[in-house]
Amino acid sequence: MKPNELKARLKGVLSFSITPFTNDHELDTDGLALIIDRMCRSGVHMIVCAGGVGEFYALSLEENRKVIRTTVRAAKGRVPVLAGIGHSTRLACELAQFAEAEGVSGLMINPFYFADPDLEGLYRHYEALAKACSLGQIIFSTGQFAYTTEWVERLAQIENVVGLKDEVGNLKAFVATVEQLGDRLAWINGMAEPLVVPYFACGATSFTTGLANFAPEIPLSIYQAAAAEDYATVRKLVTEKVIHLASLRAKRKGYHTVVLKEAMALLGLPAGPCRLPLTPLLAEDRAELKAILRKIGLL
Repeated sequence: MKPNELKARLKGVLSFSITPFTNDHELDTDGLALIIDRMCRSGVHMIVCAGGVGEFYALSLEENRKVIRTTVRAAKGRVPVLAGIGHSTRLACELAQFAEAEGVSGLMINPFYFADPDLEGLYRHYEALAKACSLGQIIFSTGQFAYTTEWVERLAQIENVVGLKDEVGNLKAFVATVEQLGDRLAWINGMAEPLVVPYFACGATSFTTGLANFAPEIPLSIYQAAAAEDYATVRKLVTEKVIHLASLRAKRKGYHTVVLKEAMALLGLPAGPCRLPLTPLLAEDRAELKAILRKIGLL
């Protein structure tokens, strides 16, 4: 998929897949294939593998390749697949080339951890990826590595850069960036379901979700209402179906991913444990998760 084609497809529900492991923490490719197939059949608009909730940082290079390959093959062209691309520039370029050869539609450029490059280093990272493969790239701005309007404007000079996922939640800064770049990029609400209304009002055309791993009907119904500008229904759905799960995921460090996996396990879906350094839910929080799943009609 050419970068401009990817940009045009960045609308709707962007489902971020977990990476399932066996009980002894080995990669479960059969489980991953099942999850991807369920997502495709549900009607989500795009799938992202090897992202944050996919624990890309805990995967070896070979495991990362297996996740990308398994996801693309399980999707079977039904839904565009984005590959999360992280690590140092050299490793990122290797993964990007592999992802393109496997048939992914684009790249979600995962944020750095530990390394804190300046704008020139960051620009050269994206530039190197653009030279390594022809795929479109999406900037991933998050709390640990938030991009300023100036930085986004500089990265947008690279033709392959076609979108921005904003997981910062600073709407004032998001609006300033949208106003500065207009339709040069596709704008993605990375704060998921709870902030669909303000982000869509500010120019976003899609939102990311982890709930599609086990309850895709929730984000899909929210997007349908948002696309119709029925924001009252969006708020109602968020209040009834999302907000308690979102609060639990924000309760403790690491829970953003752990809650998803433990919810899937309770629902009989392949997930397995998170790899260290993430640790399981506390007993009291697991009981709360069960109560939430019952309340929203999933358990």
